[in-house]
Amino acid sequence: MNEESAVPDTIAEDSLLLQIRALGHLPSPSSTALRLYALIQSDDVDLHKMAEVIKGDVALTVRLIRLANRPGRTPGRPVASIEEGLMRLGLKTVAGLAVGMSVIDDAVASSAPDDRAYLALCRHSLAAAVLAEWMCDRPEVPASAADLFTCALLARIGQLALLRFYPEPYPVLIRLQQKTHELLDAERQQLGIDHQVITLALLQEWGFPDPLTEAIRISEAEPELRVGTDRGYIMAQILGFAWEAAPALISHRTEEIARHLEHGLALLGQSVLKEELSGMVETLIRRWLEWDSRQHGHEGSAHIASDTDIGDTGQGAAQLLLVGVPTFMRQSWESTFAERGYGVLSVDSWDAVVAQMTNERVGFLILWKDDSCIFGEPEKRLFASWVGEECRAIVVLVPEMNASSAHELLEIGADVVLPCTVSATLLGAQLARLEDKLEVARNLEEERSAHRKLLSELVLTTRKLHLQTLTDPLTGLANRRMAEAFLKRHWSMVERRNISLGCLIIDLDDFKRINDKFGHDAGDAALRAFAAILKENVRQEDLAVRLGGDEFLVVCPLAQVSHLEYLRQRLIEVAHRLKLETGPLSCSIGFAESDRNTMKSPSELLKQADEHLMRLKRSRFGKG
Repeated sequence: MNEESAVPDTIAEDSLLLQIRALGHLPSPSSTALRLYALIQSDDVDLHKMAEVIKGDVALTVRLIRLANRPGRTPGRPVASIEEGLMRLGLKTVAGLAVGMSVIDDAVASSAPDDRAYLALCRHSLAAAVLAEWMCDRPEVPASAADLFTCALLARIGQLALLRFYPEPYPVLIRLQQKTHELLDAERQQLGIDHQVITLALLQEWGFPDPLTEAIRISEAEPELRVGTDRGYIMAQILGFAWEAAPALISHRTEEIARHLEHGLALLGQSVLKEELSGMVETLIRRWLEWDSRQHGHEGSAHIASDTDIGDTGQGAAQLLLVGVPTFMRQSWESTFAERGYGVLSVDSWDAVVAQMTNERVGFLILWKDDSCIFGEPEKRLFASWVGEECRAIVVLVPEMNASSAHELLEIGADVVLPCTVSATLLGAQLARLEDKLEVARNLEEERSAHRKLLSELVLTTRKLHLQTLTDPLTGLANRRMAEAFLKRHWSMVERRNISLGCLIIDLDDFKRINDKFGHDAGDAALRAFAAILKENVRQEDLAVRLGGDEFLVVCPLAQVSHLEYLRQRLIEVAHRLKLETGPLSCSIGFAESDRNTMKSPSELLKQADEHLMRLKRSRFGKG
C-alpha cells in the first residue's frame, strides 16, 4: 500500500475524537449520574439502592421531585419521597435525567474560552428541554416527559465539546448556519468532525438507551427525513421543534413562541384556538423562569443566535419601518422617502414590529409615539434588541417635546427624538446623518468580520498541526505523546479517588518477517488492519495507541484484571481471523492494573504490563 493512499475520513474523524477526549474537552456527567447508570445495568438493581445514591445529591433530588409532580399526565397525590419519584418516572428515566442535568451543570460551572457562547448553548439546551417536556402534556405523545426532557438536554453536547476545542471558529460557524443539518455539513467540511458524532459517541459510552439516542439522531436530519408515525420519529419531531423554539422562549418573545407552538402541535396533528395559545405561552414562560433562575442564578446570559439573529445586519440598511404613523402622514412620507431611494415598510401598531424585524432587514425604525403608545417591559425589551444592533437606528416622534420625556427615550436607546410636526425634509436630513453613522459601523463590522475569519483560519491551521503531533498518520490511532497526556490525566484520578486504571501492551509476532517477505506496503496494510481491530473492540472511554513499529498500547480507565484478560483474548482471536495476503496476524499481549500502594507513576504501570508481555513471549518462543 502506497504512502500516497488517502487516509479515510473516518480515520481523521476518529483521530479528532481521540484528541478531543485526551485533552479533556468532552462534557462529563457527575459521579452520582455514572453510579446510577452502573446500577440500572446491573442484575441486582433495586429502587432502594438508587434512592440512597440520589439522596447524596440535593440538586438531583429536587429535580426528580419536581418532574414527578409536573402538571399533566401524573394523577394522584403529590410525590413526596425519592422512592415514589423513582416509581412514577422509572429507574432508567431517572438515571438519564441525572446524566443530562449533571452534564449541563458541569458545563455551566466550567470555564471555557468563549464563556458567552458556552453558557448560551447550555441555556439553549435547557430551554429546549422545558419545551420538549411541555409537549408531553398531550396524550398523543408516546414518550415520558422525563425522557424527552433528558433527550433535549443531551442532544447537542457535541457542540459543547467543539466550543471548547475550537474556541475561535466554532461560535462563528454556529451563527452562520441557521439549520442543524447545514451546520453538520459545515462542521464536517471545516473542522473534520461534526457535533453529532461526538454526541452519539458519548451517549453510547454512558449507556444511554438506543431508542432515545436514535430519536436524537433523527431530530437533526433534514425536515423531510424526520417524517414518521412511530415513537422515535414523533420524539425526533418534538426535539426539532423544541430546539428551534428555544431562543424565543429564552427571550420571552410571546408572539414568536405562539407561532412555534402552533407548528409544534401541528406535528402531532392538533390544532389550537388563538385564545388558548396565550395561556400556553404564559405557562411555558413560567416554567422556563423556574428552571432558568435555579440553573443560572443570574440574568443577562446571552442566547445562542436564532434564525432572527443571523446574517449581515448591514444588508437592507436603507429600509425604513414606520410604526403607528397616521395615514394622512404616512402616504406623503412613503412617497417622499421612496423618491430618496429608501424602501418603506409600515405597520399600524407596536405589536406588529416583531414580525417585520424577523422577516425584513430594516435599518431605521421610525416610531410615532402618541398618547396611546405606552412603553411597558415588552416594548422596552424590543427597543433594547434594536439598540444592540450596531447597524440600526431609532427615531421617535413625540406630540410635544419636553426635556424629561426626550431624556427617557434617549436613555433606553433612541438615537433621535423629534416632534411629530417635523417636516419630511428635516426628517430626511436626520436620516442621512444617521446613515453616515451606520455606514461607519458597517465598515467597522466588516473589518472585524475579516479579522475573525483570519483568526479562525489560523486557529484551524494550528489545530490541524497539533493533531498531527498527537496522532499516528499511518493508522489514525493516538501516538505516544497523546498517550502520555492521557495517562497523566487519568493517573491523577487513580491517586485522588483510588479509581482503577488498566493497560495492555501489544507486540505483533514475527512482524519483521512480513516486511522482509512481502514488503513494507504489506506491512503497513497489516498495521492498519490491526489498528482497525483495536478501534472496533476497545470501549469508547479507552485510548488505543500506536507506540511505534509493531508496538501498540491500550489504556483502559476503570478497568480491572477480568476486563483486561477478556480484551486480551478477544484481540488475539480477532487478529488471528484476519484474512491478509501475509496470512493471519499473531500478537502477544501483556497487561497490568494500577495499584496506588505499590505504583508511584503511570510509567510503573506500563513497566509491569511490559514485564508481563516479556514473560508471555518467553514462555511461547523461549526468548524475550
